[in-house]
Amino acid sequence: MSIAVDTRAGGRAPMGLWPSVGEYPCYDPYLYFFMSNDTIRNEAFRTALAPLVDGRTVLDIGTGRDLNWAMEAARHGARLVIAVEEIEDSYRAALQRLVKAAEVTTIDLFRGRSFDLEPPQRAEVCVAELIGNIASSEGMLAVMADARTRLLTPDAVVVPAACATMIGAMSLRSLHPGGPAFSYDGLTYLQQVFERYGRAFDIRLAVTDPDPAGIVSTAEPVESLTFDGSEPCESSTKVRLTVERAGEIDGFMLWIRLAAGGDARVLDSLTDRTSWSPVYLPVFDPPVEVHSGETVDIEFSRRTSDDGIHPDYLLRATLATAAGTVEGSYLSAHHGPVLGGHAIYRELWGIG
Repeated sequence: MSIAVDTRAGGRAPMGLWPSVGEYPCYDPYLYFFMSNDTIRNEAFRTALAPLVDGRTVLDIGTGRDLNWAMEAARHGARLVIAVEEIEDSYRAALQRLVKAAEVTTIDLFRGRSFDLEPPQRAEVCVAELIGNIASSEGMLAVMADARTRLLTPDAVVVPAACATMIGAMSLRSLHPGGPAFSYDGLTYLQQVFERYGRAFDIRLAVTDPDPAGIVSTAEPVESLTFDGSEPCESSTKVRLTVERAGEIDGFMLWIRLAAGGDARVLDSLTDRTSWSPVYLPVFDPPVEVHSGETVDIEFSRRTSDDGIHPDYLLRATLATAAGTVEGSYLSAHHGPVLGGHAIYRELWGIG
């Protein structure tokens, strides 16, 4: 397999392709640094969390090596913070930080998954940075369903409060006229994911620093998630997009609009420079020419993968053009097993 790599300026072209790493446990100091210094993301979470925690028990799921929200909750008067971290290296780094911090008497740090946690008491506030590049892709719905059942009080407040996944039609080839290629800096994470699962597969593609003008249609939500326990892990949504300007379509961009809660402003990963990136899903090959006023009917289905946590997604699209109807579909599995299932991936993998 010969992976296509963008070597311009060290792979840091204005818009790049990365593996969508959020839904895989391959965080390292570089990614944590990027998240800890994401002012837009952090201000939204801080604004939502700070007024909720005084005198309360707080559960921080996926606390990370920096214990950002566990520390924040403790500083704002939480009575007890129960912080849990699955990744061994991240847990060890968090523990080293915690033992030197003034907040050590307030924070109980646990190593493992929240599914295996048996806390001393239920929490009245939960903060979980488990929103993916597609809102549900990091397993937030499965995690919160379990937390609501076992770990939280019936009236517990969750940060973030809600998150939508938006979809719009676009052409990746129009944005990558030289052909799709991974940004050089993303190759380390691609290798880590493939090593974890013992094989290469058509990993979801995150688009860094995309140009919103690349979306040629209206945008609609295919997920509108709240975390009160009412949202099913599996669902199907139908929406219609209208082409707003002539161009080509070979697939669709998906991005999030996150409402952390309270007075926090809504974050949009398409227009805000943040640590969340939009995801591209290919559908049509070859690209289809479209004109203003034409429509695309979308069916977006979410099903839980065989790990019981992370979703697979099936996207079906029916494009009504002056020349006739064009149909396409794409299954985006969390961990394969397909390699080269679409022309875009065959180009990325160097498959003839």
